[in-house]
Amino acid sequence: MITTGSKWFYGVAAAALVAALVYGGATNPSEVGMSTLTGVLTLGYKGGVGDHVGYSILVAIFGASLFLGSVAGATRDAGAEEGAAALELETVPEVVAPARGSYWPVIGAFGVASAAIGLATDQLLVMLGLAIVAVATFEWAISAWSDRATGDAEVNRAIRRRVMLPLEVPVIGALGIAVFVLAVSRMLLALPKAGVYALFGLVPLAVLIIGFVLSSRPKISRSVIAALCVIGALAVLAGGIASVIVGPREIEHHDTEHEGAPALVIEELR
Repeated sequence: MITTGSKWFYGVAAAALVAALVYGGATNPSEVGMSTLTGVLTLGYKGGVGDHVGYSILVAIFGASLFLGSVAGATRDAGAEEGAAALELETVPEVVAPARGSYWPVIGAFGVASAAIGLATDQLLVMLGLAIVAVATFEWAISAWSDRATGDAEVNRAIRRRVMLPLEVPVIGALGIAVFVLAVSRMLLALPKAGVYALFGLVPLAVLIIGFVLSSRPKISRSVIAALCVIGALAVLAGGIASVIVGPREIEHHDTEHEGAPALVIEELR
């Protein structure tokens, strides 16, 4: 029997295949004929396929979905009963629900939105959005794995910290500093003169107030701290993206004409 997960992947593969055939034939500049059909069916070997980039992306989605559907069908969606049967266990292991929610899907969605906006505005936003999506996908996968590593939530958190902290601290720290500097620089270029002064005054003041509140409450939960950090990062990113869309402000250039120094006529005494 085909499992639920494999059905979904097979459906995506079928949709991508149909889209690739239609797109390859529709973007072919030549007249529609048998060569068009053979071209899209043979990956361009026996005919044209039109736009190669879009056709290749759709074919890649088809191949990846077909592979994932085959894996899901072979592993029976990695169900608990199938896992117990494969390991020859008498009882089915208990499936532990995640102890806390994950904010990485929200960050990943923000990265997708940034990349989509960048397609119409600036290439830099596309690169930034793709980087955010890659980091969020990797972190989300690690979180999903660590939440189900054992039946103890504390042990799972310890496993995740041991695996990811040596990588997260330097990499995410460097990326965070780079994104912050880039976003603030774009905001400074887009804001008027009074807005620049306000940004330089209000942002450090907000950081100082939040730091004072957190230091005065040492027992505050880590979830609140993480939520504040995520909100601040999203606010900085949103400001940078909005500034890129608006563009830099018009800076008046004052051309000063330098008049020549008065010439001193010196009569030579004869």
